[in-house]
Order: sequence, then C-alpha cells, then structure tokens
Amino acid sequence: MTWAYPLFTAVRIELALAILLAITLAGLRGRRSIGFGLLLAASAVLLGALGAVMLFPRQLGLMLTRQYVERALHNDPLASLPEGLHAGLCGSGSPLPDPTRAGPCVFVVAGKHLYVVDAGEGSPRKMALMGLSPGRIDAILLTHFHSDHIGGLGEMMLQRWGSASHKDPAVVIGPQGVESVVRGFNEAYALDKGYRVAHHGEATMPPSGAGGVARPFTLAPGSDAGQVVWQQDGLTITAFAVAHAPVFPAAGYRFDYGGRSVVISGDTAPSPTLAKFARGADVLFHEGLQTAMVSVLHDAAVRNKRATLAKITADIPSYHTTPEAAARIAQQAGVRYLMFYHVIPPLPIDFLNAAFLGDAPKIFKGPITVGRDGMLLSLPTGSTTVRMRELL
Repeated sequence: MTWAYPLFTAVRIELALAILLAITLAGLRGRRSIGFGLLLAASAVLLGALGAVMLFPRQLGLMLTRQYVERALHNDPLASLPEGLHAGLCGSGSPLPDPTRAGPCVFVVAGKHLYVVDAGEGSPRKMALMGLSPGRIDAILLTHFHSDHIGGLGEMMLQRWGSASHKDPAVVIGPQGVESVVRGFNEAYALDKGYRVAHHGEATMPPSGAGGVARPFTLAPGSDAGQVVWQQDGLTITAFAVAHAPVFPAAGYRFDYGGRSVVISGDTAPSPTLAKFARGADVLFHEGLQTAMVSVLHDAAVRNKRATLAKITADIPSYHTTPEAAARIAQQAGVRYLMFYHVIPPLPIDFLNAAFLGDAPKIFKGPITVGRDGMLLSLPTGSTTVRMRELL
C-alpha cells in the first residue's frame, strides 16, 4: 500500500501532463517552427523530470544524499586561504532568539591553526555547516561566563574529541573562574563520554581526549594592562579587561600574526582599555546593541504586561555598546574594518541593518559590516587588505 498510492498519484500527474501536451500539439498542428520545437523539447524534459521525481523518490533521494555528503566531506574552506590571519563568525547572535544567528562565537585562523573565541549555543553546528571541523581547534578562549557565551562549550569539546580522535582534552583559556566552568561541563558529559567510548572503542574515542582542561589567567579589577595568554608559531594572543559590570571577570582578546591583527571585544560597555588594545588593528569584532530598537522591544513588553522582559530590556543597555559608540572607538583607534557581532536586538532580515547601525557609518570612516553567521574576513600577510567571503 505504501508504494501503490504514490504510484497512482504519479500516474495521474503524468496522464494530466500528457493530455495537456496533446492539447498543445493539437492547437499548434500545422504551425511547426524552431520555437515550437524548443517548446516540445522543453515539455518532454519537464515530463521526464516530473515522472522521475514522482516514480523514483527514494532512488533520487539517495543519489542526492551521496552528492551532498561527498561535497560536504570534501569541502575544506581553510585549504584555500592565503598565508595570514583570518577571522569569521560561527555565531553572531545574542541571548535573544534570532532564526539566522547562533550564539556568539568567533573563529580565528593563524597560519594552519584554528582558535575559537566563545562557544555560544548552536555555534559548533554552524562550524560544521561552514566546513570547519571542530577537530582542528587548537584552543577555545572564553571572554566571560554568561550562558550565551558558553552554552555550546560542551558540544564543541565533544565534537573536537569525536571528529578527530584526540588523545588530549581541549585547552580552554579564560579569566579566573574558567576552571569551574570546564569542570562542570566535564562532569555533565561524563556519562556521555562512557557511552561513546563503549560504543565506538578507545581507538576512535580515546578516553583521555574527552572534555577540556582549563588554562586560567587573572584579571585585576580596573586594570588596563594586557597579558599574553597564548603564543604559537608566530601567533600572539593578548587578553585584556573590558567593562561588563556587574559581570567580572570579562575579557577581550587581540590576535597578532604575520603583521596583521584582529581584536574581539566580548561583551562590554564602551571601554577605554579595549580602545587601547584595538589601536591600529586591522579588524575589530565588536558587540553591538542598538538602544533605539531595544526601546521598541521594551515598550512592547510593557504594553503586553511582560514584566520580566520589560525589566531585562531596561537593564541590558547599561553593559553593552551602541553601534555609534563602537564606531567612535574604532575611528579613534585607527581600526581598518569594523564588524559587529553579538547583535541586539535580532535582525532576521538585512533590511533592518540600517536601523541597527544608526549613525555609525557617519562616525567610522572605514568599512562596517553587520555580521552574519558564516562571514569570513581574510587578512593576507604582507598586505593591508581585508577580504570578505561567505561560508554559508
């Protein structure tokens, strides 16, 4: 019965199309031309295609699956990158639900090494969709411990382990407190680890490679000093404090490699320390909250008696940065390119980008982009260019 019904439907469609074609032929009898021949050929192709789709959906589905899987496994966007520093978005969203954005996550490629800053919910899967295997991650860096910045950490550590049979756990760098975060995820995933080792075997899932190991550094309240938290093959990563009170500690990071530089703000209000460490950077990834748009959300929450949402939307502007303020920082710091991420409020369509940016384009004289998941900026060594491409 499961085959008879689709077959009957397909035959009816074929019959209807055949009748339509017969009527067309009858109406055009005696008026043959090149155009008529093309119409006839197109009709035949359409009939054949529709017939194949209706009569052989399983076979065609398997064929398309093979093609998709082969293309996905063959895809390696990092292989074609020029020597230099590259940074992109595996998550450009915030805690507010946005159908187009995963939680905050920036990936950085320096030479042949891959790093990730923050692991927002959904970001490991966005990485996979972009063709970036989490198994290639050298280190994960956390800016702070708000849930939207660590919600995907367990999955990211799991995917790093499971996709490359790592024998060493993921290195997770962060300010003081990162130890308890990593320990909590390790404990939460302990049962899962046992299941996977038992199912796939220790050669595929080495028990020693599961989870993460914390590598903390200490931020002092009010300090504007930076500290080097990672050096490898010409790359230097410097951490510095940002202004996200009452959240403390909270850090930003600067990546320097091959004469090129990228700065990632994390969550912050306008920060003189961030401006200091963004000095002369090629690219600044800065969070952004447009107060005019959040006010719309707040007013709607008040009118609809959503007290909790109204309180939250009244509070959050105090520890984030408007696009205009971020543009001012970028201009004063001599940044070449400004990329917004951790976008608040959600922007499900690009038409809303102008409202989000406000007056920022009048303040910052360089290129500005409202980030979307999958965007990649390339900074080749030996040049000052910044090239953008999309991986999704």
